[in-house]
Amino acid sequence: MVRRWGPAGLTLGLALLAAGCGGEPSLTGTWIMAENQSRTMTVRDDGSVSANVDVPCTGTTKDQGDREYRLELDCGITKISADGVLSADGRTLTVKDPSTGQEAVWNRK
Repeated sequence: MVRRWGPAGLTLGLALLAAGCGGEPSLTGTWIMAENQSRTMTVRDDGSVSANVDVPCTGTTKDQGDREYRLELDCGITKISADGVLSADGRTLTVKDPSTGQEAVWNRK
């Protein structure tokens, strides 16, 4: 026996489908370093970044696919290139300096 759900069922089905098909989480937003909450970073829709990691920095991000990003920051006295991996839920960004292997975890504000 086939049941027909009508308009309410269709609406519910579309809502559930949309909730499950949100795509990849976005890097856009404000981030706070887990181990030092005075360090913050803001990523804009256009990929530009402003950060305060003891000194002010500006830079860019580049989407590498599969929730992986390349961050390039100019902090005046130094330049930073790092690789970031965004968690599947979009709440945590793990940033690794490829030259030293050091990692830092950033949490979405």
